Amino acid sequence: MSAQPRARLNLLLTAVLGLVVVVLVNYISSRHYKRWDWTSHSLFTLSDRSQQALKELDQDVDIYVFLGRDEQDFADVETLLEEYKAVTDRIRVEWVDPDRDRARYQVLADKFGIDSWLAGDVTLSQVPVVVTSGERKWKVERHQLIVEDFETFEDADGHKLDLQSERALTGAILEVTTGEPNKVCVATGHGEWEVGAYGERSFDPVARELEWEKIEVEPFEIRTGDVPETCDALFVISPQRPFSKEEVGIVERYLASGGNLLLTFDPVLKKEKLTGTGFESELEARGIIVGVDLVIENDTAQQLPGNPGDLFLVTNVGNHRLVDTIRKRGGGILLAVARSVDVADGSDTEILFRTSPAAVAETDLKRALDPNAKGKPTPPGAVPLAVAWEYVPPLGDDLQAVKADGPTPGRLLVMGDSDWMSSELLENPQLSNIDLLSSAVGWLTQREALINIAPRKTNARAVIMSDADLQNLLFRVVVLLPLAALIAGFGVWWSRRS
Repeated sequence: MSAQPRARLNLLLTAVLGLVVVVLVNYISSRHYKRWDWTSHSLFTLSDRSQQALKELDQDVDIYVFLGRDEQDFADVETLLEEYKAVTDRIRVEWVDPDRDRARYQVLADKFGIDSWLAGDVTLSQVPVVVTSGERKWKVERHQLIVEDFETFEDADGHKLDLQSERALTGAILEVTTGEPNKVCVATGHGEWEVGAYGERSFDPVARELEWEKIEVEPFEIRTGDVPETCDALFVISPQRPFSKEEVGIVERYLASGGNLLLTFDPVLKKEKLTGTGFESELEARGIIVGVDLVIENDTAQQLPGNPGDLFLVTNVGNHRLVDTIRKRGGGILLAVARSVDVADGSDTEILFRTSPAAVAETDLKRALDPNAKGKPTPPGAVPLAVAWEYVPPLGDDLQAVKADGPTPGRLLVMGDSDWMSSELLENPQLSNIDLLSSAVGWLTQREALINIAPRKTNARAVIMSDADLQNLLFRVVVLLPLAALIAGFGVWWSRRS
């Protein structure tokens, strides 16, 4: 075979082998799909809870996106939805540009009952995303995708944006694929945090967070009647007056009949003494001990500068699945003035988190309020602050038989502080307070896949170019790049000619 046919054959074989390699690489990559998020704030990495919810989907979900490519939210939503589709094949996305696909947009706008308006020459849909599954639909509005923090315009690090797209989209998917909303009843009548109140003891900021998890909130005054069966969980948040024996009996009957209960007890001082809660005896019968003390964190690494006796960080978490997300994410939980909540020996109750080993649970309130007071100091140790109890049938029990005899007891969560639920701490994405709220509500309502994802903050930095910068950019794009391609082509031609 002469040299020229051999060269042509080699070229053909090389092209065929190259094509085979490309096909194999594409096949392997399709079977082992992987995406990377190189943004500084991991803005497009789905949370574990979003991934769990997507993997548990057992029905198809259609997502209609009414955004033009020139809109500021388009790239964020597009990237996030690609992440969703990488987790499950149950997600189907249709992109409809209100200007370029006007006929299709009008059909869907009429179907879903959404309006639009003109911003210059661009049509903006009132609702940029609609999520449907079967006959159910949920609208995601613009303010739920990206929220500007107007207080940060003068920040040296740049203007901040709260990226809430994942939070809104996952919540919408859960909304159309799960059953009726859960209901949390918030106890009133003893100075607790109240629904509809104003100020520091308002439960409304927490209620707004729970809306993302499809949780309804309703006040319930504990007096004589039983807790309604419609309450999936009962919250008793920081009572200022003790519950009577009869009122504790109402709460106990609710728990024993399969209810789910959250008790948060802040230290309440009256005449230099801590008042009781009324629940001490019933809790002690379950192996839970609410301390008559004030917790003081002495580890400076856990203290907040300027507030050594008030706010402190908790990073020592246990192994209960309720705190799995907190342990993985890090950041810690910020608490304020707290009391201890411990477990008795032999109890099946689990401790959720503790202070550092340098903290003390001070029972001498004079010493707690005045560190220089005389008296024997309390030895330091890791003080437990929250516990979780769940009814577990004894080994060998027939669950069907247990259910036939009546509802099984539910779940109980007891904490020595309520301030961790304040709006400032829940909204801080560097802390795990919002994750604790989400996990606690999901565990208590026995819907642990419910999502409440903290917004992620990033800097909105403007790209400012002068006329000289623009001319320099045009020169590189219009002149240098084509010239470099021409030189490279000439080099290849010359080497072949040689």
